[in-house]
Amino acid sequence: MDIRKPQAEDFAAWATLYAGYAAFYGVTQTDEMRARVWSWLQDGGHPVQGLVAAEGGRLIGLAHFRPFSRPLSATTGGFLDDLFVDPVARGSGAAAALIAAVKAEGQAQG
Repeated sequence: MDIRKPQAEDFAAWATLYAGYAAFYGVTQTDEMRARVWSWLQDGGHPVQGLVAAEGGRLIGLAHFRPFSRPLSATTGGFLDDLFVDPVARGSGAAAALIAAVKAEGQAQG
């Protein structure tokens, strides 16, 4: 399993996963909304970041996360916004691998 940042060529597969995530939670989501989130993920200056899980060349999961300020302790924390694995790939370890990669990315960013 490959955990990595989403690449431009991943858009269609990512959009399918993200639409599945929205449907799972009963959230109405449009193509325009997905395009906006994708643009955030492709913009290195935007706080929202993402990772995808790929297996056999196919995207099977996604995670979106961002830093947040903790004024009382004058520190920055990490917030996992979205975590989704294609239902056919559940039990593959993708969710655990994505969470571990988000944790590692947070540690790398301090």
